[in-house]
Amino acid sequence: MNSHVDPGVAFLTRLLALSEGSPGRTRPASLAPDYDQLRTAEAISRFETQILAAQRSGAVSIRNGKRERRHLIERVTVQDSSALASHLGRKSAQVIAHEARLNLEPAIRNGEPWLVRILDEMESRWAHGETAFRLPSGEIEAAGEFLTLLAAISKDQARGLDARTFSLRVTGDTKSFDRHSTRVASVMAAQLGEPTLGPDLIGSRIGLERFGHPVHLRGALMAVDDHGVLVDGRVKPFASIHPELLPLLKLSGKPSLILTIENYASFNRYVREINDGGLIIYTGGFASAGVIEILRWLLNNLEPSVPFFHWGDIDPGGLRIFRYLEETLPRAPRPHLMDKSLAASHGKPTRRDPTLMQISKSNSAIAGIAGWLASGDDIKHLEQEAIDPSSPPIGVVSETAA
Repeated sequence: MNSHVDPGVAFLTRLLALSEGSPGRTRPASLAPDYDQLRTAEAISRFETQILAAQRSGAVSIRNGKRERRHLIERVTVQDSSALASHLGRKSAQVIAHEARLNLEPAIRNGEPWLVRILDEMESRWAHGETAFRLPSGEIEAAGEFLTLLAAISKDQARGLDARTFSLRVTGDTKSFDRHSTRVASVMAAQLGEPTLGPDLIGSRIGLERFGHPVHLRGALMAVDDHGVLVDGRVKPFASIHPELLPLLKLSGKPSLILTIENYASFNRYVREINDGGLIIYTGGFASAGVIEILRWLLNNLEPSVPFFHWGDIDPGGLRIFRYLEETLPRAPRPHLMDKSLAASHGKPTRRDPTLMQISKSNSAIAGIAGWLASGDDIKHLEQEAIDPSSPPIGVVSETAA
């Protein structure tokens, strides 16, 4: 026992924590005193005085030992956790949790309805004496900041902003998102149905960027102002167009196709080795807000007859990137070099990933391959760098996970 805390108080505090941590237990929480830690008669007397006082308050019951130990307390059992908390001079965990909830409700008032579930979970964990998203019930200010960020994200207020600007606008503190990025990511990953996504990928999904990155591309796209061409996408090996140039974009011709590529090495090989008249765009993993903006502009300004493809890894991350493009853009891509036969012949053995079942049950063009990776046999993942680049077969819809 901690020598700086009265042994009786320490014992009762442990007993209260045990009781509050499992309020639905079939048997009330109980503990046996460790008399070996009470080395003097005075210490024993003080300890037993504390326990007897708790018994008189109705907080606990006492069972003494038998025969030669009948003068010693054998076990102490909680009778009323609220009374025990009061005896110790503190509020019960349930009361503390409920008061915290009342203080935090204004933080989610302007958010989406699913935030009520997050606050319910926080109250429940605190009522059990646990932390919620690594926040104890006493850190109301930090919890309020966390929920305020979530509420803003739920209303899509992070999109297109760097983390510091977003934080300042929402909480008045430029570093608030950095402090909460991991817990925000855990909530948003669950909300998006993609529990394996980390903070960086979640940032992309909610549209948050440290600063907008230039979009690497090659093809018949340029940025032009009154003084002439600022960026020409036909330059070799590729050009970089910043999303802020979106109002200045012009097509310099009709591309044979649009192809987005997940990984940098494959993008570099494609633009150097393949000359198919296509508009080739590097997504950099999950497409940033800038990539999405330019793709939306292209898909809205090109005829539907121009086919749109995506080439990425055949693994959980690659499939989620593909699904994100399907769900986000005005026209869904077709998978290119993303099928079961390629993965089976060139990939590396791995384990099933049941989290992909959500994609497998959707209308996605990669639903079949998602089902294979989620629950199939002889599963393999394939990094796209293992495959030589080739031009998509224009007019032919790629096979997926047959």
